[in-house]
Amino acid sequence: MKRHLLKLLAGVALTGVTLAAEPMRVAVMDFDDQTGQRADARLGGSVAPAALAAKGAFLVGQKLLGQKEFTLIDRRDFIAQMEQEQPTNQGKKTAARPTFIHAAQALRADAVLRGSLMSLSSGKETINLGGNRSEFTTLTVRVGLEALNPVDGAVLAMTSGAGQIRVRQTAAQSTELSEDDVLGLVEKAIEDALPKLQTALTQAQLAQQARPRIKLSVKSSADPALVEIDGILIGTTPLVNAEIFRGDHVLTIGKAGYRDVSKRILFEKDTAIEVPMIRTELSAGEIKQIYEKARLNIFQGEPGLIINTINN
Repeated sequence: MKRHLLKLLAGVALTGVTLAAEPMRVAVMDFDDQTGQRADARLGGSVAPAALAAKGAFLVGQKLLGQKEFTLIDRRDFIAQMEQEQPTNQGKKTAARPTFIHAAQALRADAVLRGSLMSLSSGKETINLGGNRSEFTTLTVRVGLEALNPVDGAVLAMTSGAGQIRVRQTAAQSTELSEDDVLGLVEKAIEDALPKLQTALTQAQLAQQARPRIKLSVKSSADPALVEIDGILIGTTPLVNAEIFRGDHVLTIGKAGYRDVSKRILFEKDTAIEVPMIRTELSAGEIKQIYEKARLNIFQGEPGLIINTINN
């Protein structure tokens, strides 16, 4: 979890000190067609915007692959994670599919990128000098890029970029752009958008870095058990002094053969938690006995102070 919460893009300067961090792991989700129209027939109008948009995810990944600040997650693995069916407690498969958030978490992504082909349009300018008529047509491709937080799906950054070409058309000269020409404009638009996205991500990560943190310790009656904060695995019990952001979080402790314990807790100071675990295969009498005796004790501050007792 610490890597998910605290990672900065490499080379970010803060209070005069250069912070070094691992590259940001990025998954490219999809690239949508939002144009709603086609370009001028002589300038690639025969090129379907949807076909261009389908190639956008590859072009974004191609640009990210050459940058040291990013590690690109295989898109096929990412899509495969979202297509998996989820098992039930009875071992059967359900029709429910994991969201992109669950898929990103499974692949340890730090950000999910989503793109769109926003426009593919042409503008015309006609000049008539001394009976010589010239027409200048400009084809513009604009794309949008969005970075999402894999923890909660919140938008981290949004940018756009454009690629443009100006072509002269006369009675003696006519130009029609090929699909490859228009695809080159999509590539230019992505190149224009990515630096702004990186800057926005840096600012978002700096704001995340500035948030106050507390230390969390967790132990259970069935160590080792998995400990998750807001759906992100941060370690196993006994967990000692794990750093998390101060604030409201959902804490989940789970282990095979035991019922998951999930609580929403407002963490304001350093906190220690003891969690009683209940086996899934128990008689009604055993469950009743555990319910009567088990408690979730939360200790906060120095020295330890019981601030809440929750009957399980």
